[in-house]
Amino acid sequence: MAQIKNKLRIGILGTGAIGGVLAGLFWREGHDVLCVVRNAAVLAIEKGGIHIESPIFGSFVAHPKASVKLDDAVDVLFITTKSPFLNNALESIDAKQVENAVVVSLLNGVGHREIIRARLGARVAVGMIGMIEVAKGKDGIIRQLSRQNPHIDLASDGDIPKASLDKIAEVIRGAGISTSILKTEAEVIWKKLVRLSAIASLTASFQKMVGTIRSDPQLRKFLEEIVREGALVALHEGVDINPDEVIRKIDSLPETLMTSLQRDVQAHTPSEVDSITGGVLRLAKLYGIPAPAHEHAYGLIKKQSTVN
Repeated sequence: MAQIKNKLRIGILGTGAIGGVLAGLFWREGHDVLCVVRNAAVLAIEKGGIHIESPIFGSFVAHPKASVKLDDAVDVLFITTKSPFLNNALESIDAKQVENAVVVSLLNGVGHREIIRARLGARVAVGMIGMIEVAKGKDGIIRQLSRQNPHIDLASDGDIPKASLDKIAEVIRGAGISTSILKTEAEVIWKKLVRLSAIASLTASFQKMVGTIRSDPQLRKFLEEIVREGALVALHEGVDINPDEVIRKIDSLPETLMTSLQRDVQAHTPSEVDSITGGVLRLAKLYGIPAPAHEHAYGLIKKQSTVN
């Protein structure tokens, strides 16, 4: 654990794969990190720490604090829980403890920022993390499966002064993750969502890796249709996304990539389908945009999504 001049109190709500990596990296950098987690996870973190294995960040064990409640003030709260668990997770946060904090939502899809603002009344920034495939094994070890350096985009529509957002970006960069500040929250969301909705929807619908989706002519056509539908919805949300650039980006992804939506559907655990595929579909209907590819994928995923 390093010693730094500008030490922050950082809360992490939801210490799954992404939250665990962030908690570990911030702790290693020397920040005071508190993971807000369920009872069983509190015991696991207190006894054994958070084990991370990464080709980018190395292998190490972090020892942040852990609690079922956020009952002390923090400077920054990163929300990394998945959307099906958001409302319950927010019950663990005392809104008074984030009155002067910056709350960074890192959830995929749409709909979460409104919930967070309504529940916490806090200064909220929207972030999206990309270029990282991580999974938490049954042994509790968080493994980064991708070999790319992850990246986070951030924005706030007036809630947070630029100087504060710049400081958060520097904290993230200091932990080893490249970070950009974009102009609007919508840009942050749709820059990732158009791509994510395509690869997550297809990999989850057919339980195939990205390389197989790309190389199958019919599935590739389906993929490209979803990208173009998503880009059209994004345009109605005020964000101009070039679908050809998105497809080129998808073509550069590792062949063996599996999405978290795919893993959740495969494991019959609650998934983000309603925030990702379903989120795009709801907005398409709102704007009167035909989205048959999203509708088909959403139906296929829902048929598989019986939760154990």
